[in-house]
Amino acid sequence: MAEDTVPQVVPQVQEAQTPPASFDEWLKGQDEPVRKLYETHTAGLRSALQSEREARKTETGQLAKQLREAAAKAEAGSEHQKQLQETAAKLDATERRAEFYEESVRPEIGCSNPKLAWLAAQEIGAMDQKGRTNWEALKQIFPELFKVKITPGNAGSGAGTPPPGKGDMNAFIRRSTGRT
Repeated sequence: MAEDTVPQVVPQVQEAQTPPASFDEWLKGQDEPVRKLYETHTAGLRSALQSEREARKTETGQLAKQLREAAAKAEAGSEHQKQLQETAAKLDATERRAEFYEESVRPEIGCSNPKLAWLAAQEIGAMDQKGRTNWEALKQIFPELFKVKITPGNAGSGAGTPPPGKGDMNAFIRRSTGRT
């Protein structure tokens, strides 16, 4: 009778689960309290990042405007005017490239090589005058830039196969103590 009151301990076997493709995918699968906790935890960081981006955009916009105004005041056709115009154009191009890189690493875009994607977008004309990128055209023509590389999340798996002839830890301990 005493054996009937002792609960049986049955080891639970975990099924092999495929890891989510991204953190965002994992987060979508979580309960509402977990998602709200994450949102609360990262709200300050997101607002700081957004304000930093807006400040940078405002500063570079003002700088480009000042360069263009100085170029307009310079003697027409002079070397000084040409340099100011070139500097303003370079500043605009740098700002567009930075915005492209920031956008390319967003999870919904999923670009694996932003630098190469920038060159590809310029090559096929996938960007308009305002710097907006046609990601769908880029994905269609250069799909290899958007392949998500998923690495196995099993710690200790190495190359995915156990070393030959070594066995498990129990076998190692038995061999070490002389019990094979």
